[in-house]
Amino acid sequence: MPIYEYKHKKKPDKCKDPFEVIASIKDEALSECPRCGQQVERVLSAFTGKVNIFADSNLKEKGFTKLVKDNVNGGYRKV
Repeated sequence: MPIYEYKHKKKPDKCKDPFEVIASIKDEALSECPRCGQQVERVLSAFTGKVNIFADSNLKEKGFTKLVKDNVNGGYRKV
């Protein structure tokens, strides 16, 4: 089941903001906080996958160049 993230429309007094809810895709979005009853809205969550997007192989594949500090010669060099 997906995890949905919600935030209060007004700053909550006692609740954590934002908060997450595990729900079925078929379930309707919450309109109020189950804890305090204030109005809430569903927000987009940042997706995290298992792929390291900053790995050297991924950077090169996406057209980026990684530079590291060269302590021997000074300056920077491509990796």
